[in-house]
This record gives sequence, C-alpha cells and structure tokens, in this order.
Amino acid sequence: MSQAASRQPATFWFAVFSKPRREVEATEQLERQGYLAFLPRVCSRRRLRGQWRDVIEPMFPRYLFLQAVLGQDDLRPIRSTRGVIGLVRFGGEPQPVPEAVMAELRRLCPGSDGVLELPAPLVPGARVCVLEGPFAGCEAELLSLDGERRALVLLELLGRSNTVALPLDMLAPLS
Repeated sequence: MSQAASRQPATFWFAVFSKPRREVEATEQLERQGYLAFLPRVCSRRRLRGQWRDVIEPMFPRYLFLQAVLGQDDLRPIRSTRGVIGLVRFGGEPQPVPEAVMAELRRLCPGSDGVLELPAPLVPGARVCVLEGPFAGCEAELLSLDGERRALVLLELLGRSNTVALPLDMLAPLS
C-alpha cells in the first residue's frame, strides 16, 4: 500500500459568521446538512425585567465553528444556510482555525450543549462584591447560603464587622 493511499484526509475547523442572534439556528441547520458544527457558549448574568438571571449565550457572538475535510466536503452550501452569512475568509479564502485553539475550546466546553463549565462561584468563604443597593461596591466575605435566593455576608462597615442577609442576585464573585 502506498503512503498516499494510507493517509487520512485532512480535517480542519473553520469559523462561520452568522446573522445576529441566530448562532443556534445556524448550528442546527449546518448539522442537518451533515456538517459537524460547534457553538461554544457561556453562562452569564444579565438583568432582565428588573431581575438578575443566568443566561446562556454564545461565547463569541455571531461566530461558530465547522469541521470539514478539505477536498472532500463541499463548502459552497454553507453561505446559503439559514442563519449563516458565510465562512470567515482572509484573502478570499477560508482559513482554518488553529487546532490548538479548537482543542482548548472543546476541552472547556465538553458537553453536547457546548456550555463552558465553570466551578460554582459563590461558595462560603469566597470574597464577593455587592452589585446594588445601599452596600453597592462594597466587598464582603460570603458566610453562608441561606436558601436559594439569599446569602449571609460579612461586611466591614465603620470599623466593625457586620453580618448582613442579601439576595444572591446582588452578589458577584471577586476575581
């Protein structure tokens, strides 16, 4: 058997540019066409209708990734896929994303949903910042979680340590 015949086809990851807020639809449509698509996502806190909520959104807004075999997969149908604008190109040619970058993204977002897995940020003993209310901007130590929506924190105010109960929505972990 010749060396050329035993070689596996070269697979590469390409960045795909999507229409605004249509990354999930673009991923689904590409997968329906038989492509392997990857949309890394992250959970973040947003204020919606006056309340802080955890929202899962794309890690790179308007971008997702597609794996293709050069010389075997036809890349032309990608730009006419619903939700997609086209492949990211440099000099008119689609450029592969470095394999090391893709390996790290896939390691950080291992689940089938592609959501970045982070450790629980609010644990007793952690340093937190108060986001709003009369103590906004103050740093505190998280003493305990009091149910699903409240926490006890230790605030240093006027030279004294004070224990205060605050809604979890008002706290953010310090780096």
